[in-house]
Amino acid sequence: MKTVGHRKPHTITLHARAGALEEFGRFNDAFHSLARTRILLPKGVFRLSHEEADRQMTEGIARGMALLAAEHNQGAPDATRQGKK
Repeated sequence: MKTVGHRKPHTITLHARAGALEEFGRFNDAFHSLARTRILLPKGVFRLSHEEADRQMTEGIARGMALLAAEHNQGAPDATRQGKK
């Protein structure tokens, strides 16, 4: 197994810290931006190596981009669809 990074989890306290709030805000924004994208990831829990997870993510992005391109091409005029302008 690989160890990537050495981030220590924040302790739970009664008072919020600015750094922890900023980190959560970035995580929350990134998480919610995934819902607006066309990345197709399988649902469920998987035990993957880093390489397998990267491959699965890359394939999901590629499938999403292919679907998006197909949607754009369906609405395009015939000349544009064939690469002619």
